Parts: sequence; C-alpha cells; structure tokens
Amino acid sequence: MIPKAELVLGPPGTGKTYYLIQQIKEALASGAHPSRLGVISFTRKAIEEMVTRACAEFNLEAKDFPHMRTSHSFGFRGLGLQSQDVMNKEDYDNIGREIGLTFEGKIRTNLEDGMSLPTLGGSGSKYLQLENRARLRMVDLDTEFNQEGDRDLFFPKLEQLSKQLIEYKAATSKYDYVDMIEKYITLGIPPNLDYLFIDEAQDFTPLQWRMAEKIAEKSEKVYIAGDDDQAIHRWTGVDVKEFNKSSANVKVLAQSYRIPRSVHALAKTIAQRIDDRHVKQFKARDEEGNVEYVYHLEDVPLHEGSWTIMARTNGYVYELAKHVRKAGFKYSIKGRPSIPLELVANLGTWNDLCAGKSVGLQRIKDLYSAVPKQGKNAVVKRGSTKMLDVLAPDAELDIEILQLQYGLLAGPEQSAYEVMRVGRDDQDYIDAMARRGDDLMSEPRIKLSTFHAMKGGEDDNCVVYTMSTAACVNSDHPDDEHRAFYVGVTRARHTLYILQSNYKYRYTI
Repeated sequence: MIPKAELVLGPPGTGKTYYLIQQIKEALASGAHPSRLGVISFTRKAIEEMVTRACAEFNLEAKDFPHMRTSHSFGFRGLGLQSQDVMNKEDYDNIGREIGLTFEGKIRTNLEDGMSLPTLGGSGSKYLQLENRARLRMVDLDTEFNQEGDRDLFFPKLEQLSKQLIEYKAATSKYDYVDMIEKYITLGIPPNLDYLFIDEAQDFTPLQWRMAEKIAEKSEKVYIAGDDDQAIHRWTGVDVKEFNKSSANVKVLAQSYRIPRSVHALAKTIAQRIDDRHVKQFKARDEEGNVEYVYHLEDVPLHEGSWTIMARTNGYVYELAKHVRKAGFKYSIKGRPSIPLELVANLGTWNDLCAGKSVGLQRIKDLYSAVPKQGKNAVVKRGSTKMLDVLAPDAELDIEILQLQYGLLAGPEQSAYEVMRVGRDDQDYIDAMARRGDDLMSEPRIKLSTFHAMKGGEDDNCVVYTMSTAACVNSDHPDDEHRAFYVGVTRARHTLYILQSNYKYRYTI
C-alpha cells in the first residue's frame, strides 16, 4: 500500500496515458517545476510519450524532466553508473568458463520493452534467467527452481552460478540489471517530487514495487496507473497482487474509445473468468462492430483494410505467416516485412535500367552493394562501388554507361530475379503480391504478432487464433491464459475474427 496514492485503472482504449498526461499538464500549469515531476514505468515507450507531449505543450525539452525514467534507468542514474559498469557478454563468458556453462549470442535485454531478463542462448541461459527472476520476485533460489519445474536443469548448477555471479561482480565492481534496482533500494537517494506517476504498474515485479515505494516516500502525490486484466508478464517475475493492493483509492476510467460493443461484450466474458482482479465497469465505443468465428484463415477478408493477426506464441505466429504468404499477401512480423524493402527497391532499379531509363546514383549504389561481385554469377566487378564515389550526388546513369565505365557485367538479358539471386519460392511470392496489386514498397496492411507484442496497440481489424500450448492450458496460473486472450481480443477497433482451432490445447472463446 502506497500512502497518498490514487490507483487509476485503465481498461483497453480508455485513455490511461492521456489521463496521466493531463495530470502532468495540470501540475505544470499550476506552477510545478518539471524537475519535481517523476514518472517510473515498465517501458521506455510510455516514458517518451509523456515527455514528448509535456514538452510540446509547455515548450520544454526532455532534459527538463530528469526523473521520468524506467525503473532500470532510475537505478542506473541514481547510482551514478556508466556503461562500462554494466555486465556484458564477455563478463558472462568469463563466469561460464569457471563453472562449465555457455552463453551464446548477444545480450538481447530490451529495456524499451520492459524486459529485464537476459535472453542469451547457450547452456547457461535458463540458469541465468532463474537467478535473475528469483531476485525480481524476492524469493530464494530453491523456491524459484521448484516452481519453474524444468527437469532439464540442476539445482546445484543454479547455486553455483549464483555464487559465481556474486563473487565476480564484487571483484569487478560490475552491475547487472537486477542490481540496478536492488542497490537503488538500499543505497539510492530518491528525489523530492511533487508528483510521482507509476505507469504500466501491473507489469512491475515485487522488487520494482519496492523501488517505487521508496521513490514514493518523498513524493507529495502519487498516481498508480495500469490494468490488472492486462497483466501478462508473470513469466518475468510480475505479481499482479502487488498492483491490486497498492492503493484503496481507486479510479476507473469508464469510457473506451477503441473497442465497439460486440468486442466489448466478448471481452467482458473473458475478464469474468479472471479470479484475482478489480471488477471494472466501462462503456464501449458507440459502434456495434463485428465479431466473427471461423475455422480457416482463408475465410477472413484480408484482401482489404488494415489487419493484425495474433497468436499465443511466436511459433503459432510463424505458422499463420505461412498461410498468409501462400495466399500472396504482403505482411510484417515485429515490424519486418515479409519481403525486404531493399530487395524490392533493387528489383525495381534493375527493371528501370533494363527499360532504358536513367537511374539516380544512390539507387545504383544500393544495387551494387547487394549483388554478387565474384564468381560466375558476378553482376559487377569488385571495387566498382568505389568508382561511383567520384560522381555528383544528383548524377543519373543508364545501363550502357554502367557497363562501359562502371563495372556492370550483367545486361538486359538477365532478369531482375537472376541479378538479385532471388529463389523460386520468393519469385512466386513476389509475383503473387504483384498480381494482387500490392504496393511492394509500402508498409504492409497485414501484421502478425503475439498478444504480448501487441499489448498497448490496436488495429481496425484483428484476428485472434485460439491455439495454445499444453504448458499454458495446464498452467497452475489459469488467469495468465485469460489475461493473454483478453489482451488479444481488445486490440480491435471495428472487426474481430476468432480463428478457431480443433487442437486439444486451445482457448475457448
């Protein structure tokens, strides 16, 4: 429980961020200095949105708001750390060699998405995540290990890793991401704030709550904002009970500006399955909308409009992507288009050259950079790209000049697909998209995503795939499954399609 706090519950599309920004604007308008306003959030995206809007309204700069940060950034800055003080891949390799574990790839810890567990590969990855999560949950290693229930892991090895981490960090004065929070709680000096806003608070771990409570001690007024029905990150150590008990002073934002009545009704039936929750009454947008149930993706009218297709796991997302590709639709996953825009642009450049057109220098350089330069399939001579550097930036060249003076070996007798070494499957796919009339250089109308990645987003039309996994369906935490699908269905602004599955592990909507 945080004294002087208001718990702001923001169901889907009710304008939670807008409400908080209005409170910030009112505080600034009343004379509060920007340096006495604090925001702590699960994601950097939420912080940046608040800072950007406040700066635009009051002609301020981001540096004027020094206390608007993620929890890790609060710790990093509050402890006076530098980048060289933070554990990196080499440090984990050193630890792994001592105890017979490997850590592969780059550290993909993403503070922008609120992710606080390193996702390195290798034999040590799961042990490291368990060690980190135990500290975020504030439980001992034995409890974390037993609750994880992974029979491929060995508790003595987890203990060994934990001991080695402690010794290594003490010897090198290094900090990991959990240390930034732990040590801030014990050593940090919180700022004196008139207002503290705790955003996306349903996604805070117990350790992050202790940090928020410490910062709140020196804050005159505290707003805690989130939605317990959308708490879908328990696997990172989140305990939604911390959010639900954070304040008895509760305000519910009661009007959704996103979901229509039909989607609202379906979302309500899912929310009612969640046991541990605040009961919230909120109104739908004044539109009936549409909810359809289908068994085949082919029955969804993907040929027009903006769509997001969602599934429980990345594996199912990529499975659905195969069907979308087979149908000849352009799409994106995690912002990456199904056919790289660079490839499409280079295909267009070659076709323009073969049609006798002169092409701008930058397009030529992009083409040269992408094609083979050695062997029997060489398109340009080695070193030809540097020859282009002597030309004026606004120069335009045709295929004849390129062949005579700038090392181009291929000619119009070769297709763009041959020049770019495009495989048969990709050729057929690009041709299918062209037949549909898709603008290959535009942003895809169709996006594919997990529920987790789509949280906070919306689209005009959405598809929710009901396929799940044995681990999810048989979990000791059934509320996790309800919350995940609740997030999925509440992304739709107009039309929602429920793609049914006959698989035994599925969610019933």
